Parts: sequence; structure tokens; C-alpha cells
Amino acid sequence: MTRRLLAAALAGLALALLAAGAFEAREQRRQDEYVRAVTRAALAGVPAGDFDARVVALRDYVRTRVRNVGFKGLTRPFLRDTAADTLRTGKGRCGEAARVFVNMARAAGIDAQRLYLEGKKSHVVAVVGRDDGAVLVVDSSADPTYFPELEPLPALTKHSEFRTFSTWRRTRALRALPSNYVSLGPLAYLFENPHALLACLCFLASAATLTLAARAALKLPRTRTLSQCSLEYVSGGN
Repeated sequence: MTRRLLAAALAGLALALLAAGAFEAREQRRQDEYVRAVTRAALAGVPAGDFDARVVALRDYVRTRVRNVGFKGLTRPFLRDTAADTLRTGKGRCGEAARVFVNMARAAGIDAQRLYLEGKKSHVVAVVGRDDGAVLVVDSSADPTYFPELEPLPALTKHSEFRTFSTWRRTRALRALPSNYVSLGPLAYLFENPHALLACLCFLASAATLTLAARAALKLPRTRTLSQCSLEYVSGGN
């Protein structure tokens, strides 16, 4: 009976996790639609074939609309404001500006992700990849702006404010890593969208819990059927 209850409880938890994942995925879709609409407005009139002009247009759009004014940066949660939230409030620091730019760039079909800079100053920028293989640094923050123009990634060594750069340096424990840049591909979308990340984690947890429920159910003792009981009775009578 205990194992049967365990299997039922695990199955119920798996369904709850699945429902939570579906809720987060629906919320992410709603926010994606908003970001795409803002991106179309920001790129209105910009030639579709001019890569640098499109990047600059998105960068300048974020610079003029996301400002570090009245923003409580020290109390931010680990899963921070979404790009849509920041666009609606207009408040954020360099990390929020980078998230908005990355999401708008990816909505426009531009490969983009964030990059952490450390040294005399700490800063967050975005990097975009061009079709010719070049990786450009994009500073979409207005408070302050350390890179007024687009710069190639190797040019970071010319900036004395920053000693190292990293794809991963989100937490203090990772700040000892040497300079690195790793293309995240589709994972950049998950890392920049809390609802998408939570949906993915919920779906994975649901699958794992359902697997445990199935394993628990397989170990349950088999229930004897009426025909089996009859055969046992006849055999015993002989």
C-alpha cells in the first residue's frame, strides 16, 4: 500500500510540475510577442540587409528607454526582471539593458548574448555575431556607456577599466575564471528569459518524477485475477 501511495503521489507531482511548466511557457510566449512588437517598431525604416545599422538601431532604442533612475539594483532577485518588464518600466542597470537588447536582437534574427566584464569596473554588455564570423561588443547601457560604438571583441584588451571578460560570470564564485567567450547558441534564449528557464526546468522535473512514479508502480505486487484464484482453488481441491 505504501508503494502504491508513493507512485500515486509522484504521478500527481509530475502532473503539477507539467501544469506549472505549461503556465510558464504560456507567459513566456506572451512576453515574446510583446518584445517582437517592440523590435519591429525599433527597426522601422532600417534596411533589412544592413546588419550594423540594425544592431545600432536596437542598441540606441534600449539606451534611450532603459535608465538607472529609481532602480533598486541591490535587492534584485536571482531570476531578475524580464525584457518585457524592463521595457514597460524603463528602469534597469547594465544587466537589464543587456537582457533587453539580447532579446530584441534575437527577435530580429541576430545572434546575441551577454558578456560580463570585470576589473576596475564591473559591467555587462552584449555581443553579436555577424555572418562573416566577427563578434562585436554592444553596450546598450546609458548609465554609463563604456563602449559608445560597436567594437570587435579583441578590442576589449584596450580598455583599462576591464581586466577580464566572461560568458559565465553571473555569480561571485565564478569571477575567478580567466577571460573566456563561449557561443551559447539557443541556450542564450533560456538564460535571458526566466519564464522560459522555469518552464524548461518544470518539464524536466515532471519527466523525471513521472519516471520515478513508473518505476515505483512496476515494483507493486501483482493483483491476482478471479480466474487465477479459481485455478488455485481447483488445484488445492485436487
